[in-house]
Amino acid sequence: MLSTLLKHEFSATWRVPVALEALLILLGIMGAVTIGYIPQAGESMGTSILMFAFMALYYVGIIAANIVTIVYLVMRYYKNLYTSQGYLTFTLPVKTSSIITSKVITGSVWMLLAYICTILSILITLFGIISRVILSPSDFVSIMHEFQGTSDILNPKFFLSVIFLIIVSALGTILSLYFCITVGQLWAKHKILGAVLCYAALYVVNQIISTVIMFTSGFFGMAAQSSSDADIFTRMYGNMAFTLGGIVLIECAIYYVACLLITRKKVNLD
Repeated sequence: MLSTLLKHEFSATWRVPVALEALLILLGIMGAVTIGYIPQAGESMGTSILMFAFMALYYVGIIAANIVTIVYLVMRYYKNLYTSQGYLTFTLPVKTSSIITSKVITGSVWMLLAYICTILSILITLFGIISRVILSPSDFVSIMHEFQGTSDILNPKFFLSVIFLIIVSALGTILSLYFCITVGQLWAKHKILGAVLCYAALYVVNQIISTVIMFTSGFFGMAAQSSSDADIFTRMYGNMAFTLGGIVLIECAIYYVACLLITRKKVNLD
């Protein structure tokens, strides 16, 4: 039955996330084209203003696309489970765990795709910046070799830590927000306010945890290390990413169980 719910969820939700992710890629292409065009237009006040305006638009566009994706997924979760639509949702011949799991998986996939498209958009824009300074292939290779010598960025551990943290962050973002909505609906009135207050409390706790991890992983001491230590960045970031990711996974398990238990025990439908 879970597969049927997943099929329905993806079918019902794909339009908005895909449109927003296509917008992210389009912004990246526009950024690369616009920045690449500047050298041909010449350095003038007009081109500088154009560059500043576009970069501001690009930044706002990326933030807005990700926020709208999150709001869309969260509102769908809220409406399907804790408003009048919940009467229909909970009459389905499926377990509550299957309903919540289908929404968590769907939301996490769309959130992960949004993160990936954001990264691709930034990389496309960076390509335009590289083209703007007209680096020759040999210059670009030299810069990459120099950066590799100081950061060891090609180390597999670095890429694994980045991929792991991106996947876990997508899951953690969705589950933490679903948890806040689930807790907020316990309020007889002002359910949204309850969810917002719950999120604020979670944010403070997560910031404290992140700061502790950054201290224990040696992040703040990295600047005092010798620049000849080529793998310091990889070692520091890898340790921090895997530790933080592990904590996020534990939090995700707590959020999921809490959502399941609360939804089974007490649901305030509008």
